[in-house]
Amino acid sequence: MSSPAEKDYLVIVQCHLVKERCSGFHCEKAFHDRSGGFSRYAGQDQQRLLTMTCGGCCGRSLQRKLINLLHLSHKREQMDRSRIMVHLSTCITKASHHGPVCPHLGYLKELISRLDLAIAEDTWISKTAQKRRQQGRY
Repeated sequence: MSSPAEKDYLVIVQCHLVKERCSGFHCEKAFHDRSGGFSRYAGQDQQRLLTMTCGGCCGRSLQRKLINLLHLSHKREQMDRSRIMVHLSTCITKASHHGPVCPHLGYLKELISRLDLAIAEDTWISKTAQKRRQQGRY
C-alpha cells in the first residue's frame, strides 16, 4: 500500500442502513481532527473527503459508485486511482450500538480490490464502544 501522504481523495463508505439514522458527524469530525482511522494523515490537510453509502445490502452498488468516481476524477482532474483511499467506516467494520460487523464486509473489500483501490478500515473510534467490545457486550 502506498503512503497516506500520497492520497488526495479519501472516500468514507458508510453502512446504508446506519446512514438512515446517522448524520456521519463523528466520521467527518475524525477526518477533520485526523483522529481514529484518519490518524495516519496527521499533519496533512490537503486531502479531499467524499462520503457515500454502500448502497444497501449486499453492497453491490458500491462498485458502480466507485467506478463513477474513478471515471470523473480522472476525466475532470486527471487523478490516478492510486491517489484514492477508501475508508470503510467503523459502522461497517466493528460491532457497535448500530449493529454487528457488516455481514458483507469481505464482499465489500473484494469489490474495492477489484478496482485496484487502497482500502483502510475504520473512521471514528468511540471510547464507549471500544470499552463495550472489550467487555464482550458487542
